[in-house]
Amino acid sequence: MGQAISTIGGMIQVTALSWYVYQISGSPFLLGLMGVFEFGPVLLLTLFAGVLIERFPKKKILFVTQIVFMLQSLTLAVLVWQGVTNYWVFAFLALIAGVTMSVEQPTRQSYFVELVGKADLPNAISLNSTTFNLARIIGPMVAGIIMKYLGTAQCFLINGLSFIPVLYGIILISVIGKPRQKNAEKSMLSEIGEGVLYAARNEKILPTFLIVMVIGIFAMNYNVILPVLAKDVLLGDEHTYSALMSLFGLGSLFGALFMGGVGKDIRSKHFLVITALFIGALQMLTLLFIHSFFIIAGILVILGFLTLCFLNRANTRIQLNINDTYRSRVMSIYVLVVTGSTPLGNTLTGWAMDSVGKQYGFFIVGAAAFILVLILFLVFKNYLLKAKVVLDK
Repeated sequence: MGQAISTIGGMIQVTALSWYVYQISGSPFLLGLMGVFEFGPVLLLTLFAGVLIERFPKKKILFVTQIVFMLQSLTLAVLVWQGVTNYWVFAFLALIAGVTMSVEQPTRQSYFVELVGKADLPNAISLNSTTFNLARIIGPMVAGIIMKYLGTAQCFLINGLSFIPVLYGIILISVIGKPRQKNAEKSMLSEIGEGVLYAARNEKILPTFLIVMVIGIFAMNYNVILPVLAKDVLLGDEHTYSALMSLFGLGSLFGALFMGGVGKDIRSKHFLVITALFIGALQMLTLLFIHSFFIIAGILVILGFLTLCFLNRANTRIQLNINDTYRSRVMSIYVLVVTGSTPLGNTLTGWAMDSVGKQYGFFIVGAAAFILVLILFLVFKNYLLKAKVVLDK
């Protein structure tokens, strides 16, 4: 319940920050560069975090990281209240959030199995996705109203206060997430190497990681594309932008509910690849309807649905096919691939929209995603069929 409240605040901040940064910079490239500052630390630090969280109680790690997120949000509120328009100040605060995220996300991902066990793991992932995607619907709509009538600074203040319920919720959790006993003979680098080698040599999960990386780079850049699409292509305002964000979140919520119910029993080995290919194909087709708000709205709902189904299946496939000894380290690689690919994807998308035209953003990244996923499927088809996708009944 605490996380459900906090994620709504988080989406209010994400919506407001993207809009504010685009307003003060006027550049899709600089907006995309924000992703480098926010998600770049994930790329550099997450593997170290995977070892670190095996040495400390996960409950305590989550508590500390939420406090840091809270302070970052309150600082943003003060800066916007003061009318600060220096792009690099906001880039620095995004960097702080990125460093914290590089520890928080792998902790959260590896904590699930300790809380519920493997049998209920797909449902736990779907429940977590449901709370997040409810926030993706509610958060942008609330942010649009607040930005229009109260001001952008209030969005950051609300997010800062929303961490109070999640901190209380963490206190109530009884499972501390026991740390693994440290091997005195092994350094952090050697343990990281063991985790990377384990993932690279595990033929059941390596293809999944590669496909997730492609989708992460080329098909999860909506924080760059949607502000530009709303303001410069559809000629809209804050409400247009927040509506597009909410529509994508609505589709994701449908996907979370589907995967928590029917989806967790889908035994098709090709489900992951099929959803990835459809994500790429739909983004290419968007170019045909780029000036129609209602058709774009429908496409975003479908894209939200497919993206959630894809990430849910990828997470479940990986967690069901790894040894518990390497779980934290492998899930840190998962976070690295999903979130750490964002800086590159944001930068490429922003550069493409600046260079070839803002309206071609969806098409370019969609085409790249479709082609690369198809190539990976043809290369790793036999390995993809070996992975366990659901627990045997």
